[in-house]
Amino acid sequence: MSEPAGQGGRGALTPAVVAAAAFATLAALASVAFVTARGGLALPVAATETPPVFAAASPPLPAEQTPAATPSEAPIGSSIAPTPSTEATPEPSAPAEASPSPPGPPIPAASLDPRDPLAALPPCPSHPGCYLYTVRRGDTYSGVSDRFGVGIWIMTALNPEVGNRQIVLVGQTLYLGHDPTARLDLCPDGTCHLYVVRAGDTLSAIAGRYGLSVAGIEASNPSLEPSRIVSGEVIRLPLYRAA
Repeated sequence: MSEPAGQGGRGALTPAVVAAAAFATLAALASVAFVTARGGLALPVAATETPPVFAAASPPLPAEQTPAATPSEAPIGSSIAPTPSTEATPEPSAPAEASPSPPGPPIPAASLDPRDPLAALPPCPSHPGCYLYTVRRGDTYSGVSDRFGVGIWIMTALNPEVGNRQIVLVGQTLYLGHDPTARLDLCPDGTCHLYVVRAGDTLSAIAGRYGLSVAGIEASNPSLEPSRIVSGEVIRLPLYRAA
């Protein structure tokens, strides 16, 4: 007995179905071959970000804990520079100045009334009681004597360089004072004056010039021979005592 016609149609493949299946298979194979020829199928991979690595910095040592290098720790062949000294180098002291020589005996200061005309004149260096006057136009020897109240004989004793009292020159220096011995140097002990004998001097002439006595000069010079004084000899004169 034969199957019905409907059941036999469901069990058999038609040529159209077979051809479609073959084409799909060939297309799949062609796609695989193409992809393989291109290096394969690359799937996108999500990029992973590598987290940065931070090195933990060690805290610096305090200043007082920092180990100092010592010569024993230095490597062989290395040199350690010496630490400069902060101490100031003392400057060389200046040489001590030579102390001045002790002064000689004090020279007694001459007392002078401030109202005295001589007080307006400059004093002579190192000679108390002596004053300097510069001759001006119209001056005369006697006129200067009168103006400053100085006796002619005292002016003569103070100015032995003036040979002629009638002639004085403008700009000439005259020595004035009330003591005829004011231009003479004092003795070292200050008790007399030193006088240098001039040509033609005698003890009497010297005594008259300075208002002294011959006996006083002889007493100041016990070894002096009055008749044998010579020019350039130094004799001692007593201090002048105004009358």
